[in-house]
Amino acid sequence: MADTIKGKIEDAGQAAKDAAKKAGEKIQDGADKVAQKAADAAHSAGQAAKDAGQKLKDKSGA
Repeated sequence: MADTIKGKIEDAGQAAKDAAKKAGEKIQDGADKVAQKAADAAHSAGQAAKDAGQKLKDKSGA
């Protein structure tokens, strides 16, 4: 009977380990997506600033 209980505890431990691994992978995927969106937004903001600067330059005749 002790072997059966030990086996169940080991199975539960493995299930918990697998669940934690899956959760960690989902968190990493989410972090990667957020980082990509932030990079895209920064690029867009930089491009908008560059465009605005070029328009000012064009208007001033420089």
